[in-house]
Amino acid sequence: MKSTYEYLQEKYGSIMTVEQLAQALSRKASGLRGVLQKPTEPWMFELNRVKRRIGRRIYFPTEAVAALLNGDFDRCSNGMESVSDRPLIGKESGTCTE
Repeated sequence: MKSTYEYLQEKYGSIMTVEQLAQALSRKASGLRGVLQKPTEPWMFELNRVKRRIGRRIYFPTEAVAALLNGDFDRCSNGMESVSDRPLIGKESGTCTE
């Protein structure tokens, strides 16, 4: 059986758009955008911490989404710097390891 990360990686690749994240969370993209703009829950703050922007587009690391769905997001977000300081492509970003 595939892990959550393997499944999401196969389906969406290494980064996910807001629309893909909404699909994975069974939410509407517009509703997800709204809750991420004004977060009230810990998972919303954590997703905002790892999101990356390219122009106007927002992307989320598939690995972080899988960790969120598995309930072990804190393990993956420790030590991650501000999203605006981290490039999407090029340098190696913080990754989950056991």
